[in-house]
Amino acid sequence: MRLAIPSPTGPGPDTHVRTRLPDGGYAALRPLRAGETGPLDAVFDGLSPRSRQRRYLVPMPRLPGPFRRLLTDVDGCDHVAWLALVHGRPAGLARYVRTGPDRADLAFEVVDAHHGRGIGSVLVDAVGTVAVARGITWLEAVVEPGNAASLALLGRLGIGLSADGGLLAGRGRFRLPTPARVDRAAVLALAARTRCGDDAPVPALLTS
Repeated sequence: MRLAIPSPTGPGPDTHVRTRLPDGGYAALRPLRAGETGPLDAVFDGLSPRSRQRRYLVPMPRLPGPFRRLLTDVDGCDHVAWLALVHGRPAGLARYVRTGPDRADLAFEVVDAHHGRGIGSVLVDAVGTVAVARGITWLEAVVEPGNAASLALLGRLGIGLSADGGLLAGRGRFRLPTPARVDRAAVLALAARTRCGDDAPVPALLTS
Protein backbone atom coordinates (compact mmCIF):
# COMPACT_ATOMS: atom_id res chain seq x y z
CA MET A 1 0.00 0.00 0.00
CA ARG A 2 1.24 3.47 -0.87
CA LEU A 3 -0.05 6.68 0.60
CA ALA A 4 0.07 10.20 -0.83
CA ILE A 5 1.04 13.22 1.20
CA PRO A 6 -2.20 14.71 2.56
CA SER A 7 -3.54 17.77 0.76
CA PRO A 8 -2.71 21.12 2.40
CA THR A 9 -5.44 22.09 4.85
CA GLY A 10 -4.33 25.52 6.12
CA PRO A 11 -2.80 26.39 9.48
CA GLY A 12 -5.00 24.09 11.59
CA PRO A 13 -4.54 23.46 15.29
CA ASP A 14 -1.48 21.19 15.07
CA THR A 15 1.55 23.39 14.51
CA HIS A 16 4.17 21.10 16.06
CA VAL A 17 4.95 17.39 16.32
CA ARG A 18 5.53 16.58 19.99
CA THR A 19 8.30 14.01 20.33
CA ARG A 20 9.57 12.14 23.38
CA LEU A 21 13.34 12.13 23.75
CA PRO A 22 15.39 9.16 24.98
CA ASP A 23 16.01 10.86 28.34
CA GLY A 24 12.27 11.21 28.97
CA GLY A 25 12.01 14.87 28.00
CA TYR A 26 10.10 16.26 25.05
CA ALA A 27 10.83 18.35 21.99
CA ALA A 28 8.37 20.10 19.71
CA LEU A 29 9.25 19.85 16.01
CA ARG A 30 8.03 22.01 13.17
CA PRO A 31 9.18 23.20 9.73
CA LEU A 32 11.25 26.37 9.59
CA ARG A 33 9.32 28.99 7.64
CA ALA A 34 10.79 30.87 4.69
CA GLY A 35 12.67 33.96 5.86
CA GLU A 36 12.39 32.98 9.53
CA THR A 37 15.76 34.07 10.90
CA GLY A 38 14.92 34.24 14.61
CA PRO A 39 15.16 30.49 15.34
CA LEU A 40 18.23 30.20 13.10
CA ASP A 41 19.98 32.92 15.09
CA ALA A 42 18.92 31.39 18.42
CA VAL A 43 20.35 27.99 17.50
CA PHE A 44 23.55 29.58 16.19
CA ASP A 45 23.94 31.57 19.42
CA GLY A 46 23.60 28.33 21.40
CA LEU A 47 26.53 26.72 19.61
CA SER A 48 30.03 26.98 21.02
CA PRO A 49 32.79 28.10 18.63
CA ARG A 50 33.81 24.45 18.30
CA SER A 51 30.28 23.34 17.50
CA ARG A 52 29.95 26.11 14.94
CA GLN A 53 33.10 24.97 13.19
CA ARG A 54 31.88 21.38 13.18
CA ARG A 55 28.58 22.46 11.64
CA TYR A 56 29.93 24.90 9.04
CA LEU A 57 33.38 23.30 8.62
CA VAL A 58 35.13 26.68 9.01
CA PRO A 59 35.41 29.11 11.94
CA MET A 60 32.09 30.98 12.05
CA PRO A 61 31.98 33.70 14.73
CA ARG A 62 28.79 35.10 13.17
CA LEU A 63 26.39 34.30 10.36
CA PRO A 64 26.87 36.70 7.43
CA GLY A 65 23.65 38.26 6.14
CA PRO A 66 23.69 36.51 2.73
CA PHE A 67 24.31 33.17 4.42
CA ARG A 68 21.41 33.74 6.84
CA ARG A 69 19.15 34.45 3.89
CA LEU A 70 20.35 31.32 2.12
CA LEU A 71 19.69 29.16 5.19
CA THR A 72 16.15 30.49 5.53
CA ASP A 73 15.33 30.24 1.82
CA VAL A 74 13.28 27.09 2.39
CA ASP A 75 10.51 25.94 0.07
CA GLY A 76 9.24 22.69 1.58
CA CYS A 77 10.44 20.74 -1.45
CA ASP A 78 14.05 21.21 -2.56
CA HIS A 79 15.18 22.92 0.64
CA VAL A 80 13.52 21.70 3.82
CA ALA A 81 14.50 22.61 7.38
CA TRP A 82 12.88 21.51 10.65
CA LEU A 83 13.30 23.14 14.03
CA ALA A 84 13.30 21.50 17.48
CA LEU A 85 12.10 23.49 20.47
CA VAL A 86 12.55 22.51 24.11
CA HIS A 87 10.41 24.44 26.60
CA GLY A 88 9.61 26.79 23.74
CA ARG A 89 13.23 27.66 22.96
CA PRO A 90 15.08 26.65 19.76
CA ALA A 91 17.32 23.68 20.46
CA GLY A 92 18.34 22.41 17.03
CA LEU A 93 17.85 22.42 13.28
CA ALA A 94 18.13 19.81 10.54
CA ARG A 95 17.79 20.34 6.82
CA TYR A 96 18.23 18.81 3.43
CA VAL A 97 19.02 20.64 0.20
CA ARG A 98 18.32 18.80 -3.04
CA THR A 99 21.43 18.36 -5.19
CA GLY A 100 19.88 16.16 -7.87
CA PRO A 101 16.58 14.54 -8.83
CA ASP A 102 16.87 11.84 -6.16
CA ARG A 103 19.63 13.06 -3.83
CA ALA A 104 20.18 15.77 -1.27
CA ASP A 105 22.76 17.14 1.12
CA LEU A 106 21.96 16.66 4.83
CA ALA A 107 23.05 18.92 7.70
CA PHE A 108 22.02 19.34 11.32
CA GLU A 109 23.05 21.12 14.52
CA VAL A 110 21.99 21.00 18.18
CA VAL A 111 22.75 23.70 20.72
CA ASP A 112 25.44 22.69 23.18
CA ALA A 113 23.11 22.72 26.19
CA HIS A 114 21.12 19.84 24.66
CA HIS A 115 23.91 17.64 23.31
CA GLY A 116 23.45 13.96 24.04
CA ARG A 117 19.65 14.08 24.35
CA GLY A 118 18.82 12.57 20.96
CA ILE A 119 17.52 15.80 19.45
CA GLY A 120 19.67 15.35 16.35
CA SER A 121 18.17 11.89 15.79
CA VAL A 122 14.55 13.03 15.99
CA LEU A 123 15.22 16.03 13.77
CA VAL A 124 16.92 13.91 11.14
CA ASP A 125 14.05 11.40 11.27
CA ALA A 126 11.57 14.23 10.63
CA VAL A 127 13.58 15.76 7.80
CA GLY A 128 14.30 12.32 6.38
CA THR A 129 10.62 11.47 6.39
CA VAL A 130 9.90 14.56 4.29
CA ALA A 131 12.90 13.82 2.05
CA VAL A 132 11.64 10.34 1.19
CA ALA A 133 8.18 11.76 0.52
CA ARG A 134 9.75 14.29 -1.85
CA GLY A 135 11.53 11.57 -3.84
CA ILE A 136 14.96 11.63 -2.16
CA THR A 137 16.61 8.21 -2.02
CA TRP A 138 20.28 9.20 -1.61
CA LEU A 139 21.75 11.50 1.03
CA GLU A 140 25.13 13.23 1.00
CA ALA A 141 27.07 14.71 3.91
CA VAL A 142 30.41 16.27 4.82
CA VAL A 143 31.70 16.19 8.42
CA GLU A 144 34.86 16.67 10.42
CA PRO A 145 36.68 13.42 11.27
CA GLY A 146 36.42 14.14 15.02
CA ASN A 147 32.66 14.70 15.05
CA ALA A 148 31.82 11.35 16.64
CA ALA A 149 28.12 12.04 17.28
CA SER A 150 27.44 13.07 13.68
CA LEU A 151 29.46 10.16 12.31
CA ALA A 152 27.44 7.69 14.39
CA LEU A 153 24.12 9.19 13.29
CA LEU A 154 25.10 9.29 9.62
CA GLY A 155 26.25 5.69 9.81
CA ARG A 156 22.84 4.63 11.10
CA LEU A 157 21.26 6.39 8.14
CA GLY A 158 23.38 4.43 5.67
CA ILE A 159 25.73 7.24 4.62
CA GLY A 160 29.23 5.96 3.99
CA LEU A 161 32.05 8.49 4.38
CA SER A 162 35.68 8.59 3.27
CA ALA A 163 38.55 11.06 3.60
CA ASP A 164 38.32 14.07 1.33
CA GLY A 165 40.72 16.99 1.79
CA GLY A 166 40.93 16.72 5.56
CA LEU A 167 37.19 16.12 5.94
CA LEU A 168 34.95 13.08 5.59
CA ALA A 169 32.49 13.12 2.71
CA GLY A 170 30.22 10.62 1.06
CA ARG A 171 26.70 9.51 0.32
CA GLY A 172 24.48 6.51 0.78
CA ARG A 173 21.08 5.12 -0.05
CA PHE A 174 19.01 6.63 2.70
CA ARG A 175 17.28 4.42 5.25
CA LEU A 176 14.97 5.79 7.90
CA PRO A 177 15.80 4.64 11.43
CA THR A 178 13.94 1.71 12.98
CA PRO A 179 12.03 2.15 15.17
CA ALA A 180 10.80 5.59 14.17
CA ARG A 181 11.98 8.46 16.38
CA VAL A 182 8.98 10.64 15.46
CA ASP A 183 5.31 10.30 14.55
CA ARG A 184 5.87 10.19 10.79
CA ALA A 185 2.20 10.55 9.91
CA ALA A 186 2.10 13.78 11.94
CA VAL A 187 5.30 14.99 10.27
CA LEU A 188 3.83 14.40 6.82
CA ALA A 189 0.57 16.11 7.75
CA LEU A 190 2.48 19.18 8.90
CA ALA A 191 4.78 19.11 5.87
CA ALA A 192 1.75 18.92 3.57
CA ARG A 193 0.86 22.51 4.38
CA THR A 194 3.64 23.53 2.03
CA ARG A 195 2.71 22.26 -1.42
CA CYS A 196 5.60 20.80 -3.38
CA GLY A 197 4.42 20.64 -6.98
CA ASP A 198 2.89 17.24 -7.65
CA ASP A 199 3.51 15.57 -4.30
CA ALA A 200 5.24 12.24 -4.59
CA PRO A 201 3.59 9.09 -3.16
CA VAL A 202 4.76 8.09 0.29
CA PRO A 203 5.67 4.50 1.16
CA ALA A 204 3.41 3.09 3.85
CA LEU A 205 6.37 2.58 6.19
CA LEU A 206 6.58 6.35 6.62
CA THR A 207 3.34 6.40 8.59
CA SER A 208 4.32 3.64 10.99
